[in-house]
Amino acid sequence: MNRIAQRARGVLAWVWKHIAASVAVILIVAALIIGYRIGRPAPEPEPETVQAGADAPSGQPQVYTCSMHPTVRLLDPNAKCPICFMDLIPVTDDGGEGNELRVTMTESAAATSRIETATVGRFFPTASTRLYGKVTYDETLVARLTAYFPGRIERLFVNYIGVPVTKGDHMAELYSPDLLAAFEELRQAMASAQDIRGTSELVRSATQDTLVASREKLRLFGLTADQIASVEDGSFSSDRLTIFAPIGGVVTHLAVREGDYLQTGSPIATIAELSRLWLDMEAYESQLPLLRWGQRVTFTVEAHPGETFEGHISFIEPMVDERTRTAAVRVAVDNSNERLKPGMFASAVARTRVAEGGAVVNDELAGRWVSPMHPTVVKDSPGQCDICGMDLVPAESLGVVGDPSKAIEPLVIPRSAVLFTGTRSVVYVAVPEAEKPTYEGRTVVLGPRAGDFYIVRDGLTRGERVVVNGAFRIDSAMQIAAKPSMMTPGGGGGGNPHAGHGEMAGGSMPAMPERVTVPDSFVFALKPIYAAYLDAQEALAADDLGGFAQAVADLRTALGFVEEAGLVGEPLGAWRRAAAKLRVTDAITDIAVARTRFEDMSEAVVALQRRFGHRGSESWNLAHCPMAFDNKGADWLQRGSQINNPYFGASMLRCGEIRETFSPVDQIPENGKIEGHDHE
Repeated sequence: MNRIAQRARGVLAWVWKHIAASVAVILIVAALIIGYRIGRPAPEPEPETVQAGADAPSGQPQVYTCSMHPTVRLLDPNAKCPICFMDLIPVTDDGGEGNELRVTMTESAAATSRIETATVGRFFPTASTRLYGKVTYDETLVARLTAYFPGRIERLFVNYIGVPVTKGDHMAELYSPDLLAAFEELRQAMASAQDIRGTSELVRSATQDTLVASREKLRLFGLTADQIASVEDGSFSSDRLTIFAPIGGVVTHLAVREGDYLQTGSPIATIAELSRLWLDMEAYESQLPLLRWGQRVTFTVEAHPGETFEGHISFIEPMVDERTRTAAVRVAVDNSNERLKPGMFASAVARTRVAEGGAVVNDELAGRWVSPMHPTVVKDSPGQCDICGMDLVPAESLGVVGDPSKAIEPLVIPRSAVLFTGTRSVVYVAVPEAEKPTYEGRTVVLGPRAGDFYIVRDGLTRGERVVVNGAFRIDSAMQIAAKPSMMTPGGGGGGNPHAGHGEMAGGSMPAMPERVTVPDSFVFALKPIYAAYLDAQEALAADDLGGFAQAVADLRTALGFVEEAGLVGEPLGAWRRAAAKLRVTDAITDIAVARTRFEDMSEAVVALQRRFGHRGSESWNLAHCPMAFDNKGADWLQRGSQINNPYFGASMLRCGEIRETFSPVDQIPENGKIEGHDHE
């Protein structure tokens, strides 16, 4: 019995041992399965907008993207871009097979993108150079009257500034003991000369020399020949001497009053002839190649709105100011009718024809004669300079006359054809005889800009057709096809077409123009102008035409309270140019018109911000939308970093990028980095 019990216990132990091992194995496997399920990454959820699209010819699902944001990839052909809400376009592989610089589009895609081309041609473009300056005196027609001897002002005939005088008019009467003594010396010398009979030749010669010296002394004292003659014959008996005007003109400065005692060399008055004036302006380095001596310049002044005056460049400073990076340019202006007055602010334009190499074709002085020292003296025949008496020379000998027959017409393309990256200039050329619209990217070397055209140094040939409208869409297609484009010169795509528009090579921001020192009262007076502008921006972003109209009215009121006291030169010009663009006087009843006017307002406010800054504790951001106004692009200033597009409103409220941040002028920003595109 005991043996049976022992065998039963042995069987039970063996069974239990194997069952426990099996259970352990099962538990371990279960634990591994549970751990794998817990630790594995969650599957990516399908986007809500993704639907099964039509299969591509290769059998893969057709993918759709945004022409402005190639990073967007969706399967639903009816979906909108989540960034700018544009319609999507299909991603195709027919991007110009065999050529990494070409992209091929369908006829419908090219029509939708409104692509336009223009022929590369050769002709002389006209460049308009805008300059600003001030009307001033012609320094060659200014005379300063000074005391030739000590004396006292007994009577002042010209006793206020602005008195018109003609040559020979009496100016003042002086009493001078030194002058009376000189009169007596002349009389004594005259008497001695008349009573020299019977004397030796030596005495007669000495007496005659004394008489001549006495006359010369009075002449150097400023007396006229008639006055000296009257002193000799004894008809001049007064103890006062009258001083006459040396030239005709206007008294611009008066340094004395009746009773003042003068020393030799003391100033009395300044006279300026106003029949000819100067227009003094400053030209930047980039403008100097388009300016030449003798070039015709037209200008306007606020005193005569709608009327155009003209003159010719008579001087270009041979050196550039190291601080302002400008050179002085002077225009000689005929003012025979005296409608212009010194001190007037002028806005001028110099228009020139530009040849290959940027040289100005100038033949206005051909065949004429010029004074080498006074270039304002120009005559049709040989002669002498009216100012210094030098012989006139042919204008050709001074190197200021070009020969139009030898000028070469430059290779020219429209300005809208060029895409700038900061370090490169890119154009898209239509490939001729292609079955479908095909475009090739080219990097070109540009010369100076001449109006609405650029001169091309290298990269294009005459007769080719460049894209002048829709180039940005083509560049986006190049990015979608992972080919070299404006923003991705190495190819590969995947980039945001907006990125980099505000950056230069190396990712650094372009240098801001140096702010100028102006009165604090003026900077504070700009606060309501900025506030009204920002209200207008927010109203347009909200599609609120009424709010925009109210903001414009507030802006008009704010402009009337800005005082110009303390502003001179270029700061004054910058303010007046901005004020002209900000002053909206007509009633705006259409929001599209309002947005067009807002572009000019934005340009003016950004210019004020860069030139003068703003006071306060709030920083503002400069934003850019490349799609505004048919892809021309436009800037605006706004509060906050979230994009609020005033040019599209609710239709594309978040389309744009922050390019720059403006801190108050009494705060120094910690960095100048450009903020990224706001995709919220």
